Amino acid sequence: MKSKLENFKKSIDVWNIFLPDHLGDIAFCRDLLSREELDRAAKFLKPADAEGFILGRGLLRRILADCLNIEPAALSFNRNAQGKPFLKDSGLEFNVSHSRERLLIAVTAGRSVGVDIEFRRAGLNMDSIAKRWFAPEEQAFFQTLENPADGFFDIWAKKEAYVKALGVGIYKDLNTFAVPLGEAKFSPSIGKDKQWFFQTLEIDSNYAAAVVSETPTVPVNLRTF
Repeated sequence: MKSKLENFKKSIDVWNIFLPDHLGDIAFCRDLLSREELDRAAKFLKPADAEGFILGRGLLRRILADCLNIEPAALSFNRNAQGKPFLKDSGLEFNVSHSRERLLIAVTAGRSVGVDIEFRRAGLNMDSIAKRWFAPEEQAFFQTLENPADGFFDIWAKKEAYVKALGVGIYKDLNTFAVPLGEAKFSPSIGKDKQWFFQTLEIDSNYAAAVVSETPTVPVNLRTF
C-alpha cells in the first residue's frame, strides 16, 4: 500500500462517473454501506434521492478501497467540524461532487483537494448572483464575457472546489476571495496566495468542473469508472 500511496502523492486522480451507467449497481452498493449510511439513505423523502445517495457512496467506497487494496465495506469515514468526510489514518485525501447525472471523485495523498461540478442550468439570475457572491475582479471579468453563462459556471465551480479543498464549505463567504480567471482547460493556474492551484476540467459540454489542491502543481488524471 505504501508504494501506491507514494504514487498518489505525485498526482490527483479524478474519476468522472456517468451515474445512469451504474443504475444496475444500486443493490450491490447498498451491501457495501455502513448502518449509519443506510440510516441516512432512509431519511430521504424521494426513493430516487435515496438510491442516488446509495449509489454515490457505494461507488466512492469501491474506488477508495481499490486505491488502498482493502474491501469497500471495511472503510470507516469520519467528518471534520464543517462536515467534510475523510478517512482516518489512511493517507489518502479525497473529495466528491455531484450534479445531475455526473459524479466526480478526486483522490490524492499528502495534500488537501477539492472538486466541484456544476450543471449549466438555465433560468438563473446570473448577474444578481455574481454581484452577491463574486469578488470584484471576478465580477469585472464576468461582465466582459461573450458567453456569460459559460464563464459564470466556470467561476462558480472553481470557487466551490476551493472552499471544499480548504475544508470549510459554505462557512467561507465566496465573495471574500478571487479565483484565477481565463486560463485554458486542463491548464493549472496558481492562486494569488501561491498556496493553491486551480485546474478546470473538460467533463461534458453541459457541465463546468474544477479541481483545486495545494501547491506545488501535480498532474491531474481524468478517469472513467
